[in-house]
Amino acid sequence: MSFLRRPSLRWLRSVVLGAGLGWIAGAFEAVNIAAKLRLNLDFGQLVAAGAVASACGALVAMGAGLVVGLVVQLSLRRYLDSVAYAACMAGTGFLLASFYLWPVALEIYAQGRLPAALAMAACPIGIAGVIWFNAGYWLRKEEIGLDRRVGWTLIAPAMAAGLVLLAAWIGAGKPMGSGKALEGDPNILIITVDTLRRDHVSAYGDSPAQTPNIDRLADSGVLFLDAVTPTPETAPAHASMMTSLHPLRHKVLSNGGRLLNGHTTLAERLSDEGYATGAFLSSYALRRQVGLDQGFDVYDDDYAPLRGLGQIQLARWGMRLLMFVGEPHRVPWMLERSGDRTTAIAGDWIRARGERPWFAWIHLFEPHAPYEAPDATVDHRALLSDPGHDYTEAEVAELRRLYAEEVERADAYVGRILDLLDELDLTDRTMVLLTADHGEQLGEHDLYFHHLGLWEEAVRVPLVLRVPGKRIRDTVIPQQVRLMDVAPTALAYIKLDPFEPSEGVDLTGFPLGLRKKSLACDLFGHAPAGGCLFGLRTEAEQDDGVTRVKYIADPAASRELLFDLTADPEERTDLSQKQPEAVTVGRTRVAPMRAATPCDEALSIGPVDLQMLQALGYMQAEEL
Repeated sequence: MSFLRRPSLRWLRSVVLGAGLGWIAGAFEAVNIAAKLRLNLDFGQLVAAGAVASACGALVAMGAGLVVGLVVQLSLRRYLDSVAYAACMAGTGFLLASFYLWPVALEIYAQGRLPAALAMAACPIGIAGVIWFNAGYWLRKEEIGLDRRVGWTLIAPAMAAGLVLLAAWIGAGKPMGSGKALEGDPNILIITVDTLRRDHVSAYGDSPAQTPNIDRLADSGVLFLDAVTPTPETAPAHASMMTSLHPLRHKVLSNGGRLLNGHTTLAERLSDEGYATGAFLSSYALRRQVGLDQGFDVYDDDYAPLRGLGQIQLARWGMRLLMFVGEPHRVPWMLERSGDRTTAIAGDWIRARGERPWFAWIHLFEPHAPYEAPDATVDHRALLSDPGHDYTEAEVAELRRLYAEEVERADAYVGRILDLLDELDLTDRTMVLLTADHGEQLGEHDLYFHHLGLWEEAVRVPLVLRVPGKRIRDTVIPQQVRLMDVAPTALAYIKLDPFEPSEGVDLTGFPLGLRKKSLACDLFGHAPAGGCLFGLRTEAEQDDGVTRVKYIADPAASRELLFDLTADPEERTDLSQKQPEAVTVGRTRVAPMRAATPCDEALSIGPVDLQMLQALGYMQAEEL
């Protein structure tokens, strides 16, 4: 490659020299990823991811080297080749370091640490200086005829390969779970099936879908007939499960929100007790940036075909670019993962725990839009890209059928998990709790295939609990319970103190006869036409006994709704004009929530998140 040393090709040689820097920079990124990694990858997968990271670094450096080389070609014509080439490498190193370090500086700045952010932002200058002096020395030796036996084009890839192998060794050697807890302590498994309607679980009665695996879990445990979510949105509802706080308290009010570190999660409590903790997610809505990764040794939210690809910076930027210039719904692996892959990865992690106690959260996404199947006659992904689409009767019927099939597919994955517990002889020492973050509108109230609003189809969720060692089997609980009760139930099972603060209770109190009264639930949601909704679902004393009631306030539309859910479960008759006293009670209850909730802030979502969530079917453009 001596022809690249010609002055007229100086700009081209800068690309080759810069590529060497990129190989090494990408390999260092692989080491950093391996040190921080919370994916359950083996040595081979880590080597493959590291090789891609190194190649991505080379691509970035080659682009930077091209730009820098052209600038140097025009500005340093009179200088020795060694000076010009050293300048090329220093400039390329500066741009390369900036690519990797400036995003980190921005993250540090967002945390309010200005001095540290400025120091990180200045690091590329120092890196460029080091490269300048070293490159100048070696290139000058080359220029005066003291050629080395091994050139930079071989040294750089060799160094990169060594670093990639080191990264794989570091990552594969991480235990991915504490060993402090005692062997034989009970395990905790929480399964959440995204967007699962209660009336599509056959354990609850007539159902368009058959769910034999969830049913057998109910047969060996407790079926809660009236479980509700405080908000029908994925990230906020899961945050309530994991913190035992209402969304208006933990402040994750939309899928674009983030749980702050000041809140304690169930995983953190169990990790402190020595439990191995693993979360296996299936949707972009629960990416680690939401903050639910707190306390998890493994937080597997990487859905790329190549495991670990989503951790590489160039790949992340490429994904962001696709959000603006492409159609994200056409690249499903950027948005979600099948339950088949999620349960397989979770199963491998559970097997590797041996006799050590663990807490696993497995999230399945099948019932969430888009609804798909090999025999589908409707392309739901394409329909989701057209927010103004009016569904025909045939499309509605087909999509309802597909939704039921997706539920049955999710149930099959639940069965796979339960079978694994049987296979490993863990069933009798594992508490299993299965629920959903929210339901789905399938045309009720003229809302099609999303879950905005606070209607029963979106607010009521299935909840099944199996607790080994307690005499509660094939039990049905009619009282109202909430998702905030999930974490306290898990803590009580292993005899840990409840959260402080906490809005939940131990659900085993109901089948054991220690609790008899339903638990009131404040509601928060987003209106289809825009704005926030506030509500209350509770019991009220009537002349003929106790009845379920729901109050909804829609400030943007200046209206209030009141429903007798016992007599009117489909919420067809608004009683707000006939029962002003009940409306006053509801209005008084939600007034502090309304006053403390800036709705514009609650609905604020960044442009990339907006594109991704729209592609997942979470919202439509005109509703934001």
